[in-house]
Order: sequence, then structure tokens, then C-alpha cells
Amino acid sequence: MSPLAASQNFEYKMSNILDKPLESVFGYISVLPGAFSAYRYKALLNGPDGKGPLASYFKGETLHGGGATGAGLFERNMYLAEDRILCFEIVTKKREGWILKYVKSAKAATDVPTTVPEFISQRRRWLNGSLFASFHSTIFFYRIWTSGQNPIRMLVLQIEFIYNAVQLLFTWTSLANFYLAFFFLVSSATTATNGAFNFLSQGAGQDIFQVFLKLYIALLFVVTVCSLGNRPQGSKWIYGLCMLLFGVCNMITLWCAGWTVYLAVPHTLAGWEDFPNLVATNQTFREIVISLAATYGLYLFSSILHFEPWHMFTSFVQYMFLLPSYVNILMMYAMCNLHDVTWGTKGDNGAAKDLGGAKKVKGENGKDMMEIEIPTAREDVDRMWAASRSSLKIKPPEEKEHRDAATKQADHDRNSRTNVVLAWVGTNMLMILVFTSQAFLNWVDTHFVTSQGSSFNPYLTFLFFALAGLSAVRFVGSILYLIFRLFGH
Repeated sequence: MSPLAASQNFEYKMSNILDKPLESVFGYISVLPGAFSAYRYKALLNGPDGKGPLASYFKGETLHGGGATGAGLFERNMYLAEDRILCFEIVTKKREGWILKYVKSAKAATDVPTTVPEFISQRRRWLNGSLFASFHSTIFFYRIWTSGQNPIRMLVLQIEFIYNAVQLLFTWTSLANFYLAFFFLVSSATTATNGAFNFLSQGAGQDIFQVFLKLYIALLFVVTVCSLGNRPQGSKWIYGLCMLLFGVCNMITLWCAGWTVYLAVPHTLAGWEDFPNLVATNQTFREIVISLAATYGLYLFSSILHFEPWHMFTSFVQYMFLLPSYVNILMMYAMCNLHDVTWGTKGDNGAAKDLGGAKKVKGENGKDMMEIEIPTAREDVDRMWAASRSSLKIKPPEEKEHRDAATKQADHDRNSRTNVVLAWVGTNMLMILVFTSQAFLNWVDTHFVTSQGSSFNPYLTFLFFALAGLSAVRFVGSILYLIFRLFGH
């Protein structure tokens, strides 16, 4: 199995072990695969006003088939994830109380993208569709209160919408969070006297940190430039190299995190005897070891409980190596191509083949030839020349630029894309500037000192525990699903 396929295998497995069971317990699964889902026919029917799940589902066909006019970029991207819209419409259907369930015993197989260009093209559609569909469901969460769900189910679903909103916030700020985790972990592990790279030479850690910090920033710049102007098929070697280098940066981050943990834990058996006191007094141990164990430890434990642990051994390393690329490359390309609302990997990923005034014809010998109409008679050439000289003598009146509908729509889409990218990048860059500013770092050095005498950034603490908390929620939902399934609910 290639590293790309293995990373997707891990992603799918953890989704089926943690995400789908959690959402099934709530009663609303945010996305069900269109090719492998079954619905009650009555649940899909539209209401007397013609609105409902089926109308919303097939609205995407008209939006992307050129049959609809006036649809904004938000709506057209949202309907790239038409299966998400269908799920939301079923659960929030007025005066009816339908719920969605995950069936663990059902099995399906799919062909995952095996090349970098195909992977990026597919995820552009997935990420843009899921992002805007998530915004849609979060904004219109109140529709659950007009559905036919019972009051307890309404309350439970309201909790799920809050959870999804938190997940959406972390998705929006993931670019900054990855950079800040890299910055804080590597910088704190290389500034100490016994730094992570001092085995090379004294003080080598800071030099390595500066090299990889600038490499990280340079990679973000390269990915942004390629995403704004190039198709993945035309820059596959650049994207492949960026994935490799981002993976190296993540390995450096994990090494520094492991080294920090090594320094924080007791190195003798006697030091572990008073474990509660260790947790209470050792801040680094509490913030890194427990939070990371709560995240990845729960991954392993839940996989064992579901009797599907093998991906933790066959795909985990590949997933961790490619994890930065999921955000820094896939998210960047998707956001920079919001104006592209094609299906990507469904045979709709090529450039237009219009040849303008030329047309292809068959020659006498059966070979393909290009036929272009040009004037050849002397009188025709003279007449065109005279007309051109006459028109050049007269200054034409100033006219306002007239754009056809297609050009106006393309300009509007690109402008909307630019605004969203500026908002997304601007939000993430603002976070990076604030939390890496010298004023903030000085404040951290003054107010946050670990028992080992080194400063530990509070934002990293927040990030670790927030991710651990979200993983804990997913784990509890996964356990509840197994319990309900065991008793036939």
C-alpha cells in the first residue's frame, strides 16, 4: 500500500470508528456516502410547497449543469457536497422526526486516489463542499426546533450542532494551529541547555529550528503561488516535493515533542511511585503526555474495542507524515480554487477544448487537418486594408466595457474567491503574528514557567487540551454506540 493510500485508509477507518458512531448516537450523521446509503422513501419526499430533501438534493444538479442562474459561489460550493445537504434536510424536515444511523456491519470498498494530482483534485471538491455545507448547517441550526423531533432529541441534536460549530472553528484556523504547534514545540525543545539536537553539537538546535522555520514559511508561499495559478496535474512534482518536506517538518516536531516528554518524565522507577503528585506538580508532563495520550491513546483503544486495530500499525506512520499536507496543501489549494465548482475526479478536470474560428476536418488522405478561413483574393485583401486605414483615421467614440454574462460570472466568482482567501489567510496570519510576537513571548516567559525552569506556551496548552477534549467526546460517542448496538438499539 502506498503512503498516500495508507494515510487515506487511516483517515477513513478513524472516521468509521469515532465520527460516524458519535453522530449516530446523536441521530444526525453530517455526511452519508451517496453510493452506499439507504433512506426511507417517505423521508425523502418533498412537502406541499415543493421543498424538501429531494428538491435540495437535485438542486445541485441544476447548479453545476448550467441550468440555474443567480446562484452565488457559496451555494454552488455547498452543493458540491449534496449528500451533506440531503442529510441535513432529512433530519430538520418540518413536522417529521427522521434520524440517521450508522450501520457498522455494512461493508463497502472504494478506490482511493493513488496519485498526488488526483488526490488534490478530489479533496478540493470534498473540502470546499464540506466547509460550505458545514457553514450552512451551523447557520441554520435553528431548523431543528421546527422539525418533528421530540424535545429530548432536539436538545441532543442542539448539542451536536454546537460540537460541529467548534469543529468548524478548528478547521478554519487549522493553518495557524499547525504552524503554531510546530513553532512552539520546536523552539521550546531547542532553546534549553539539554536541547533536542544537542547530541549533534552544543547549540545546534537553534540553527536547525531557524532552518526549518524558514523552510516551513517558504513551503507555504510555494503552495499558495501554485494553488492560485496551476492545476495539480501541471505541478505534480512541486506538490510532491512540498508534501515530502512538510512531512520532514512534522517529523522534526514529533521528535521535539518526544524529547520534551523524555525530559519531563521520571527516569527512575521510584519517581513513578507517586504518580498523582507527578501529574499535579509536573506541568510539562500534564500538558503534553496526558493530552497526547488522550488523543492518540484513545485512537488505539477505540480501534481495539471495535476489533479493527490493524490500521494503527499499518497506516498510522504514513498518516502522521502526510498530516501537515492535509492542511497546508489540500486546504490551501481548495480555498484558492473556490471559483472552480467542477467535480474534479469525476471526469471533469480538463481544460476547455474550444479552438475558436478554426475547425478540424478530414483531409483527402484521411488525416486530420485544421481549416481556417482567411481572405486570399487580391480585391478582398485591398478592401480590408482600405477599410482598416479608414477606421484608423477616425477616433472611435468611448464606449463602456461590455462583458457577456459568462465573463461577468467568472469575474464575480474570482472576486468572491479572493475575498474568502483573504479572510481565511488573514485570520490565520493574525493568529500567528499575535502568538509569535515578541511581546506575547515575553509575557509567557514572565508568567508561565514550568517546574523544570523552561517556559511553556499557554496557547499550546489550550490547543493540546482542546484537541484532547474533542477526541474524548468522539471516544465517548463511540463507546455509547457499541453499548447501544450490543443491546439492539
